Amino acid sequence: MRIKLSLRPAAPNPRVPINYAYPLSAAIYKILRQASPAYADFLHQKGYEAPSGRLLKLFTFSKLWIPGVRRHGATLTGREGLWHLQIGSPLEEEFVQHFVLGLFESSEVAIGGQGVHAVFRVELVEALPMPAFSDRVRFKCLSPITASTMREADGRVRTYYYRPGDVGLSEALRQNLLQKYEAIHGQPPTGDRLRFRLEATDRPKSRLIKIKEGTPQETDIPCFESYFTLEGSPELMRVAWECGLGEHNSQGFGMVEVV
Repeated sequence: MRIKLSLRPAAPNPRVPINYAYPLSAAIYKILRQASPAYADFLHQKGYEAPSGRLLKLFTFSKLWIPGVRRHGATLTGREGLWHLQIGSPLEEEFVQHFVLGLFESSEVAIGGQGVHAVFRVELVEALPMPAFSDRVRFKCLSPITASTMREADGRVRTYYYRPGDVGLSEALRQNLLQKYEAIHGQPPTGDRLRFRLEATDRPKSRLIKIKEGTPQETDIPCFESYFTLEGSPELMRVAWECGLGEHNSQGFGMVEVV
């Protein structure tokens, strides 16, 4: 399920840090905690176990849509008007229900970090319709995609982040979706074929986004945004649409939309 929030700044000239995804993730957990501290703690500290043993959060969110966005140093601001955000999860009776109930408890969203703090009032909450999926669908990124593997370099095993044109990217994204599907449904999908493909005209844009900025755990995450095509299992495409394509979805990566 996917919901869209329309946000009204509580004060003129609101500013958020350029790397706002991690503070925005913290704001989402705060809303969940307002409805159920136990569920928020479970999701933040543990999550849902995949067959590999990896713990998954199974939600994602888009970049902020900021009207007339402008950059001021290390912050972003916009002209007067509503800001918009999309949040998705397949867990309607857990994540989505707790999130909406949390909004009823307090209809504010606060985003802060790197010396700035902005508060927004939630003016509208909309449930967005699920698109139809077939065996070949065009998508675009609403937040950047990242995927990684471990590779040996200079005698050490390091994290390697896939680039858009890498041969292994498509299979890494497929395997990630299979793990998510089984964590959600408790069994494999009926069809497990999936291919990620960039067309010659797609021109992906590479990004480098900081998470946990200003802390000892600060990390740069290489990622990219693009239009792209998925071919194969509609079941896996639905998982990509509901809880994100690639990794770090709960920190603002991998939300995609059908073109």
